Amino acid sequence: MKWWWMVGSMVMVSLLIINAEWYGNAATFGVPIGWMITILVLAQFRKPTSTRWVVLFGVISVSIGIVLSVPGYSVAEAKETLNKTYDDVTYMESVPTTGAEWNPFTPRVGYRFETRRGESILFIPDSGKTFEL
Repeated sequence: MKWWWMVGSMVMVSLLIINAEWYGNAATFGVPIGWMITILVLAQFRKPTSTRWVVLFGVISVSIGIVLSVPGYSVAEAKETLNKTYDDVTYMESVPTTGAEWNPFTPRVGYRFETRRGESILFIPDSGKTFEL
């Protein structure tokens, strides 16, 4: 296995772990992971003289994809924001949401929190909007 496959695999696994732990599966890392797989497959068939340009293009495009895929709020930031308005909130789960437009960089899940009084609150991680359920 070539070194770029090992580095790419480690980056992909790291993105999936970060998505699950920090963002409650709200980050849309599917686009940059798809770009990484495409670039890694194309790297197998590259010309030896174009290695620097392929690596530079791959690193820049995947980095831009990762930055665009990160939602505005992580679970911890959402909890901190909600604690300012509500009393003691607890993160329960990420729930799927639907939107009017299709954008590969917009999260399709919301964070569901519960207050001490039993109220359920939906927090949209991209915009920071909240809805009482």
